[in-house]
Amino acid sequence: MTLRSSWFAVAAGFVGFGLMACASAPIADEEGASSDEELRVSPCALVRCAAGTHCKAKGGRAACVPDAKSECRSDADCRVEADYCTGCDCRALASSESIAACTGPGVRCFADPCMNKTATCSSGQCVVR
Repeated sequence: MTLRSSWFAVAAGFVGFGLMACASAPIADEEGASSDEELRVSPCALVRCAAGTHCKAKGGRAACVPDAKSECRSDADCRVEADYCTGCDCRALASSESIAACTGPGVRCFADPCMNKTATCSSGQCVVR
């Protein structure tokens, strides 16, 4: 074996070892935490919660809980309002809320979308029932 072929063998070994190390390393996200590490730390890593809620880990399990900002404390704090912007929708709003202004012409509905519906307070959020 010549000196040249020895160097080639050593270089090939380093390249092969480097490829194995890259293939087995966990992939880091934008914040620098690896996905494997994040899954071990937080059971909320794979949970998507609805708007107005967030994931909370407790005892190794994940649950969606309302955000700290509570819209209501009782049903009296909630009301329904018809929203004609993109469809015949009925929205549950807190007493202090209003429906956002519609940028389009809106729609016409045969009947009031909130007919026979009420708003109730559920876990601090107003919901249509």
